[in-house]
Amino acid sequence: MARTLTPTALDHGLAMARLEVPEERREVVIAATEMILGLAESLDSVPLGETPMAPAYDARWE
Repeated sequence: MARTLTPTALDHGLAMARLEVPEERREVVIAATEMILGLAESLDSVPLGETPMAPAYDARWE
C-alpha cells in the first residue's frame, strides 16, 4: 500500500521537528518523503523468521 503525505501531515511533521520549508520546496519534500516511506515499507517483505535475537549472538572466536 503506497503511503501519501498530505500537506496537513507535512505541516504537523515540520512543526514537531521545528523546521521551516519554503512554499516552493513543499512539493519536493512531500515527494521525497513518500519515496522514503515506500522504501521503508519494502522492508516488510524481508523474512526475519530465522534471524537470531541480538542476545543470542556469541562473538567469541573459536
